[in-house]
Amino acid sequence: MSTAIRVPSHDEPEQQSPSQASAPPQPSASPSHATPDRKRSRRSVRLVAHRGSPRTRRENTMPAVAAAEALGAAAIEIDVRRTSDGVAVLLHDETLGRMWGDPRRVDATPWCDVARLGNDLDRIPRLDSVLDRLDGEGILLVIDLTDRDDALVAARTVLTNRDRAVPVQWCGSPEAMSAVREVIPDADVWLAWTSLTPPTPEDLVALRPSTLNLDVAFLTPGTVRAAHALGLTVSCWTVDDPDLAVWAAALGVDSITTNDVPTVRAALDAPSSAGRRRAPEAVVASRAQTVAHRIAHQIIAFTREHPLGAVETKAHAADLVTDVDRQVEQFVRGQVRVAFPTHGFTGEEYGVAPGDEYHWYLDPVDGTTNLVNGVPWTSMSLCLTRGGRPIVGVVADPWRGEVLEARAGRGAVVRDRSLVLLDDARSLVGGVVGTELDGHRPWPGFADFLEALVARSCTLRIMGSGTLTLAQVAAGRGVGACVSAFNPIDHGAAVLIVQEAGGRVFEPGGPVTGFPPLGAPVLVAHPSVADELFAVWSASLGS
Repeated sequence: MSTAIRVPSHDEPEQQSPSQASAPPQPSASPSHATPDRKRSRRSVRLVAHRGSPRTRRENTMPAVAAAEALGAAAIEIDVRRTSDGVAVLLHDETLGRMWGDPRRVDATPWCDVARLGNDLDRIPRLDSVLDRLDGEGILLVIDLTDRDDALVAARTVLTNRDRAVPVQWCGSPEAMSAVREVIPDADVWLAWTSLTPPTPEDLVALRPSTLNLDVAFLTPGTVRAAHALGLTVSCWTVDDPDLAVWAAALGVDSITTNDVPTVRAALDAPSSAGRRRAPEAVVASRAQTVAHRIAHQIIAFTREHPLGAVETKAHAADLVTDVDRQVEQFVRGQVRVAFPTHGFTGEEYGVAPGDEYHWYLDPVDGTTNLVNGVPWTSMSLCLTRGGRPIVGVVADPWRGEVLEARAGRGAVVRDRSLVLLDDARSLVGGVVGTELDGHRPWPGFADFLEALVARSCTLRIMGSGTLTLAQVAAGRGVGACVSAFNPIDHGAAVLIVQEAGGRVFEPGGPVTGFPPLGAPVLVAHPSVADELFAVWSASLGS
């Protein structure tokens, strides 16, 4: 399976606009069709060995295939590329560097050179050799492809080896699957799915797939129900965590692709843990902060180093989205799903996946316009709530290399330094207040707010990332900040961090604890100037 970076649920729409999400979906009685089928045997889930058995032997090699067979995998997934002289070989990457220490592209290297890499049986095998190895063994071979030309070569190889008794299915990019269909019209292909929106009949017309294949980050009860109603098998990847495997099986998936067949099988074969007591909130919050901290540091490196890719617009010409936004969100969703399978999740780019009383909010890149234009002021915001109440928040600043984080009742930190805002003697004179535009326009009252600050010898700054603008107040960088409309996706983590650092949070009607109302203007302030700044801000909003 390709990767971007390296719930039982309520009967409600699987996806909505992120801007509509103010609080996590609340528990409610669900009709029978909305709950996982507990009568369905978890042992019936097919386990697909990912790239053979990469935890015991080198991936995509003959020993890895043999190890997967010995472990009793029902299916083996392999990646196929082509050499410069048109030989289909097992390899995931475009180059030979990561696995074999040769920097060349495989499609620019002849088979005779590729065959010399490695030693003994630990070499890059040909696809036809794998078909020979599995002939008559009754094991399904799943061939994963991303490139159209690779797919043509792989399909022709399978077609010329049809005398081998090896069932073959195909997964990968839509372009690659279309190429397979050109060569083998009756090929059994899988449809890659990267959306929280359930599939419809129209989605199946082009490829006529047998299977919906999705990253576990996009697995929801509604998608499983819709796929089964369309007669599709549902497969998810890549699942190595036992609890995540049990959760996916309970939702009704038919196939799980995994790097760890024995562990996942043991989890699926174990007695049901449906009655197991749930962890206390303090335990969930502690683990969530650890997971969020790790994710934030991974995203810092990725955001700094990854190319932007395609730049597109969303609501208007100034509302930009890049490949970085999408790939960060998919990665974070997957990491959270592994750690907390039943939690709900709302993200800026892909919308809402419902869950239990815990709900995460993510903005993968707040300040995309800055990112596109090379301005080093962007951030990632990740916040966990329970019943609409924030309990964990992290803001990652890729350009300072910092993670500002907080847990409800436990304070806020940055670089292991506690963030504490003391109510000392200071004024707005000589201070800096941050704000953001409403989209790309001034918000109502902006001009009056600016004039009032000017009269107090206080400077207003527009930086381009509301998340970071608010959160920096907790670190003592500026005496206050405001944005025109609160959304937990963008601002939830920052608000919690400011509160836990001792700052104050306001909506136009006065101070708030927890989250301000969805869509309301919000102000955060250093405690020593909070009352004065609130008076200036609220007056400008009412002018």
